Amino acid sequence: MTKSELKIKWKTVLDTCPADRLDQVKIDQWYKPLIPIFFDEENSVIQFVTNEKNPMLKDMVVSNYNILQNSVIDVFGKDIKLEIIDDEEEENEESGEYTDPHYTFDRFISGANNRLALAASLAIAEHFTPDYNPLFIYGGSGLGKTHLLTAIKNYVKEKDQDKKVLYVTSEAFTNELVSAIREHTTEEFHEKYRKVDILLIDDIQFIAGKESTEEEVFNTFNTLYSANKQIVISSDKPPKELKSLPDRLVSRFSQGMIADIQPPDYETRVAILQQKVEDKKLSIDQDMAQVIDLIAQNITDNIRELEGALTRVIAFSALSNAKINKELAKSVLKDVFNLKEKEITPENIKKTVAEFYGVKISDLEGTKRSRVFVVPRQIAMYLIRKHTPLSLPQIGEEFGGKDHTTVMHSCEKIEEELKDNKALEEKLNIIEAQFNKN
Repeated sequence: MTKSELKIKWKTVLDTCPADRLDQVKIDQWYKPLIPIFFDEENSVIQFVTNEKNPMLKDMVVSNYNILQNSVIDVFGKDIKLEIIDDEEEENEESGEYTDPHYTFDRFISGANNRLALAASLAIAEHFTPDYNPLFIYGGSGLGKTHLLTAIKNYVKEKDQDKKVLYVTSEAFTNELVSAIREHTTEEFHEKYRKVDILLIDDIQFIAGKESTEEEVFNTFNTLYSANKQIVISSDKPPKELKSLPDRLVSRFSQGMIADIQPPDYETRVAILQQKVEDKKLSIDQDMAQVIDLIAQNITDNIRELEGALTRVIAFSALSNAKINKELAKSVLKDVFNLKEKEITPENIKKTVAEFYGVKISDLEGTKRSRVFVVPRQIAMYLIRKHTPLSLPQIGEEFGGKDHTTVMHSCEKIEEELKDNKALEEKLNIIEAQFNKN
């Protein structure tokens, strides 16, 4: 979709949105200043810029989105998320797209789920690494692939202004190729993409079935690779699973470094949300910590949704002058995730584990060393650590005052066994499914 087409559609949304007088004021104040500049069709996100200097604009756009939602669905055929790019973000003159200067390595939260992809990205940003050419990063939507590609671009441009670094989505690449063919400017197209030092292509899976685009990517890849220029590609799947792409492309994508990004674990999700709170210049008191825990427990597979949920709570608080706490978050986010009917507590977990293994809760809390008691005791400690914000000493108190090192050993033992013990994994899944019934 071109920028002109996107602007026409967005204007249609605003013109056709049924609104009462108050809603019309909000539309005029919060939405009309927005200028749509890019539509990420895979993730259903429209990026906007604005000349408004209102620091609350982003929060207001999110919190009042319901007044536009039906019109957005009518015009675009599906629900769309809105993303406002900060004022200091500038248009990339080479690609005609906007990239976010906040997407840096310093702001990328590292965890076990993404450590290899981060290390490889930083390595090639610092210097050309033949063994990492191409670097192929894959993972699900909203996990940070675009962040890493943009971080490479920002890092290199800051270090060496003379380096030609080009970031492009596969959709934009295709659109430019179509325009070049139509306007007989393919030589200029080739010059643009084959004379760079680093080429970053996002969401390569979307070129599948587009024969001319596949051919251009293949030839561009060969030209840059032969010239020892760095190529970085992202996708939602590893190369071998891109069945719709020609084998010759898959083969080339596979010949360098392949790194995956998995959904973040609980600790990483908490760290991401804590950074978001700090960005908003807010403090992390006990109430905010509980809100962070609530969101981290319920949104597990998408960082964008994770951050969006927190933004929504903060925006609602600012709009309604309500204190940010767990109850407010539950109310605001009830349509974002299905909150558990019953909060998971240490007592709830111990009761469920005891029933599953046919022992008494007092046996879990006691000191009996028989395996029939030790295993469920360790599992109960592990699950409390996983599902509650309790510290190791606090968990020890739940089991008769045991030392925190005992709890740590139990959790580590279960974590280690889960790596190879599928039967144990299935048992824990059954136990976790029973939490709300106790």
